[in-house]
Amino acid sequence: MPVSCGACSLRCRGFRPANTAPPCSSATFSCGRSPPFPPTPTSELSMNTFLRRALLTVSGLVLLVAVVGGFAFAGFTVTMAQDFAPLPGRSSAPDAPPRPAAPDRIQVAILLGRGGTVATDAMGPYGVFAASERFDVRTVSSSGAPVALSGGLTTVPDASFEDYESGRLPRPDLVVVPAITDPSGAEEADLRSFIESAHASGARIMGVCAGARVLVETSVLKGKKATSFWSDIDGLSSAHPETTWVRGQRWVEDGDVLTTAGVSSGIAASLFAVQQRAGTAEALRIAEDVRYPHWEPDAPTDIPVNTVSLADYPYVLGATLPWGQPRYGLGLTPGVDEIEVAAAAELYGGAAFTAHMVPVARTAEVTTRHGMKLLATPVTKAGRLDRLVIPGAASSAPFAEAVPDVPVFLPATAAGTGNTSFDPILVDIARTEGRHTAETAAKYIEYPLPPLPQQDGTPTRVVTIAIIGVLVAVTVGVSPAVVSRTRRRARLR
Repeated sequence: MPVSCGACSLRCRGFRPANTAPPCSSATFSCGRSPPFPPTPTSELSMNTFLRRALLTVSGLVLLVAVVGGFAFAGFTVTMAQDFAPLPGRSSAPDAPPRPAAPDRIQVAILLGRGGTVATDAMGPYGVFAASERFDVRTVSSSGAPVALSGGLTTVPDASFEDYESGRLPRPDLVVVPAITDPSGAEEADLRSFIESAHASGARIMGVCAGARVLVETSVLKGKKATSFWSDIDGLSSAHPETTWVRGQRWVEDGDVLTTAGVSSGIAASLFAVQQRAGTAEALRIAEDVRYPHWEPDAPTDIPVNTVSLADYPYVLGATLPWGQPRYGLGLTPGVDEIEVAAAAELYGGAAFTAHMVPVARTAEVTTRHGMKLLATPVTKAGRLDRLVIPGAASSAPFAEAVPDVPVFLPATAAGTGNTSFDPILVDIARTEGRHTAETAAKYIEYPLPPLPQQDGTPTRVVTIAIIGVLVAVTVGVSPAVVSRTRRRARLR
């Protein structure tokens, strides 16, 4: 019996209204035409619909993850490029002799990676050891070329590995190995060889924070107990079971190897090393100046065992969403303390990620309190600055004429009695970005949390960018379903 084309139009495409019988394969339209294909069984229709929807869902999820992952990867790449961006500057002449070694002093070599080094890991021990006349301290790299430190800093090494290998400098008694950007890379092969050679010659090795990731690429930690930055220990334990990994300790000593927990722990461990080599009185004298919280000669080394949690979102968002960051000038003045510089660079630029740090000075090079050479952009050529942070200064006078309208923060004048270089920075971050952001930053440098203001602020910039990113990702993720539905409707017209 002929059926109406209008009534059967959907059924002949493989669909039929509810409570209607499927058309007979021999049915004809009232116009005399036969259906173009046999009707599809209901069970097959259901399976096709299920498969189509499953495919669209999977496609949407893949696109969603790809967009979020790509967004985060691009942001992290920008962050790393900003954080480890060496300024062009003079290099030590390849054939120029290094500063002569001071006789009868303990020779300390603080290694710097070609690709970049965590600032506090290097500058913290440098500031501690160089404060004592019992130690002769140098930064050492593969050449005299400027190298990047985190937080946008750049330093010119005091010596090269060749200076030691050629005999121009005596073999070091202590080698400090900070975290570097590529611990296992071919570019750092000479650094690892230097560690092996120094250790074989009797040098004591001190790995700071993720400097342990460099040491596991050598033979130094085989059969030893060691620690590292808290978030690295699981991976190190799995990849390097030949070392016994210890959690919850500020530092771990095993024979001639000393390893530390994260970032700021290198300062405390350096005071311990001074106590061992130069005596308790000397360590206490330096500790009074450094003021690292709770450090005493015989104090316990126990610290909290940290783990990754959802509460760490300020760190993750800050590291992956650098766009729109304010530009903070990091004002460098002659004779500034190394640890004060490191605290500002590390916290604003590398732990809280609240600002893009731009080292500025009145000259292109600044020598710190104990002789470290830092490069800077002349403040008159720095471009737009949203704020100026001047570590160790009691006045903004050196920069006032050049940037008269830029807000200035002086951590040294904001610090209370007994505060360290890190405390006023953390308090400032709590006031500007919220207490939780400051707490997370302290966790990621393993620094004892100081009293903080009770601000409940939200890092507005990163939250806004995150919301925009999620909306874009969701839009892309649902696009396969939208396109599919649009095409189906077009075919039915």
